[in-house]
Amino acid sequence: MAQNCYDILGVSRDSSVDDIKKAYKKAALAHHPDKGGDPEKFKEVSAAAETLTDDRKRREYDSALLRARSRDGLRFSYDDREASKERRGSSVPSAPARPPATASEAAQRPPRPQGAVEIPSDPSSLSVKELRDLLTALNISHEGCIEKGDLLSLLKNRRGGRDNADSMPRSGAGTSEKPCTPRQRASDDTENRPGQANRTVPQGAATGKDSRAIRIKILSLGSENVGKSCVIKRFCEGRFVSKYITTIGVDYGVKPVQVLGNNVKVNFFDTSGGNEYKDIRVEFYKDAQAVIVVYDVTNRKSFTDLDSWLEEADSYNCPLSKNAKAGETPFVIVCANKTDLPRRVVSQEDGLDFAHRHGMYYYETSAATGDSVSEALTFLFEKVVSQHMDVRRKLGI
Repeated sequence: MAQNCYDILGVSRDSSVDDIKKAYKKAALAHHPDKGGDPEKFKEVSAAAETLTDDRKRREYDSALLRARSRDGLRFSYDDREASKERRGSSVPSAPARPPATASEAAQRPPRPQGAVEIPSDPSSLSVKELRDLLTALNISHEGCIEKGDLLSLLKNRRGGRDNADSMPRSGAGTSEKPCTPRQRASDDTENRPGQANRTVPQGAATGKDSRAIRIKILSLGSENVGKSCVIKRFCEGRFVSKYITTIGVDYGVKPVQVLGNNVKVNFFDTSGGNEYKDIRVEFYKDAQAVIVVYDVTNRKSFTDLDSWLEEADSYNCPLSKNAKAGETPFVIVCANKTDLPRRVVSQEDGLDFAHRHGMYYYETSAATGDSVSEALTFLFEKVVSQHMDVRRKLGI
């Protein structure tokens, strides 16, 4: 169970569930890895929300706080503390102001180039967001870099290039060469960035086979409790969790796989089907290369709601149906899930008809038994990677 749950979300102990969900939405968007946030902080935020939005877990957590005499959720805001100090006439002396530098001290300081950006001696201590901000300040492209290691590699290469430049003679006054980042080098695979595999590669890009993993972005959509998370967990971990907690906002994970002889990193964005998390969910439609649409064969409404899911995706520039009037559609599979359960109310014919009308691929799956889960997702990955490789072959890369 997460610690300091209230403080992590910035709410008080008497906050309502709606207030907690609103605070989670704000925190999740601020810290989500796909938005440049820190993955560890995002996990803390998600764990805190999971605890405080579940009545039983929240009661147990509140009881533990009382026993430990914790002040989690009882702290004043900074403004309240300052106002309280003024009302009390705080006797704590403020820190003395630092005297301005003398002319001799200022003269001894080495001049700092205008617009120079300082690189920390240990950049690994920075969060993902701080690394992104630093790379942006250094004018280093980092689009598509999700993992912290990739961002550090870009920064390490820049530092190495700068050190080498300092030890080499200048080619002449007035001659400046733009630093070459890992993503700009001829040996790099530019289209391997998330959201880039379906796009053409400009002339003069990388040639030859690259050892860097191809990154693909996969989105899951569907109503609550249809088994989206369980399908993904079954594929990634080969197991089924019978009492799965409803997804809060968006869950994110990376699964390395081999697809058609290529190293691939599948970036899963497992969305919540709850309408209260729509504001978070819609932020992740952009650049999805493939989508897993899931419904429950024992729940007729989850099937009839599929049309509204297609409408939502289309309204946020992610058309899923072949009938969409504009935009390039990602590859889509329809998973008729929970086929292991009795009392089926949505027939195979209904599911096949829906998939055929919208130009999608249809699979009958069971996250509980694992039936067709691996086959469905592997097929989806192969479609994305195959298109990616076709683009490379056409361009002679």
